[in-house]
Amino acid sequence: MTDTHPLVLYDISSPLQPRSYAPNPSKARLALSFKRVPFTTHWVDILDIETVRKGLGCAAVRKLDDGSDFYTLPMLQDPSSGTVVGDSFDIATYLEDTFPDSGAGRLFPQDSTGTGLDYTSPHIDASFPAPLTTHKDAKHAAYARFNTHVDATFSAYVVLVAHSMPFNPSTAEATRALFAKRAHLSSWDDILIQGEARTQLTAAFKAGLTSLAQLFAVHNTGPYLEGNQANYADLIVGGWLNLLSATMSQDEWKDFKTWHGGVFGRLHDALQESYFVCK
Repeated sequence: MTDTHPLVLYDISSPLQPRSYAPNPSKARLALSFKRVPFTTHWVDILDIETVRKGLGCAAVRKLDDGSDFYTLPMLQDPSSGTVVGDSFDIATYLEDTFPDSGAGRLFPQDSTGTGLDYTSPHIDASFPAPLTTHKDAKHAAYARFNTHVDATFSAYVVLVAHSMPFNPSTAEATRALFAKRAHLSSWDDILIQGEARTQLTAAFKAGLTSLAQLFAVHNTGPYLEGNQANYADLIVGGWLNLLSATMSQDEWKDFKTWHGGVFGRLHDALQESYFVCK
């Protein structure tokens, strides 16, 4: 990788670009920005992801609940080595191994206090249309476990913003049909939650985040799990916060940022300001 041959991040295209919105591509973008590694973005429509991954020889790393391959993003291509990495956690590991001393520090610091890495999601045993990746044999096992548990918590409530996903207008109808099929719904509109049901689910979401929020209050200096220094665990949560910031209504997002003493609002703002390069 050089300035003339930057890494290539494959991200989901939308009317919001050059901003990411999906959580896993957002994690990868945060990691790249954290390491301050030169990169460009190749934007891919959701309906083209399978073709693009296969074209790069990058196998699916997840399965749907029916056992079929789930082709998703991000991917990272390193033109200097020909390496293609097709999972956000594996991308962070690749960046740490390849550029250990670059950027703002280590994504997986050896001198870490491990604050928060023992987090247990109240929804870790829930079933999802696209089962979560566990990375059981990951190099950084504690962070891999944290990633799975954070994904479980936010995935349990992602239905609150699913109907607001910023799909490309030209393929939105087909994309909604695909998502409805994956979720075993008869219609995309079945995913829309309004009125009292929305109020109750929002309250459950706030309650469901309690134990995670408490971990971000361990070090009073904040805004990160270990105080003033971020690591990949913070970026994992930040990927989900970026999704919410892009898909919640302004009023809901403003309210969300006040939850639990504002720990998630402060985390989001700090990550966006320091480690979210949009290009």
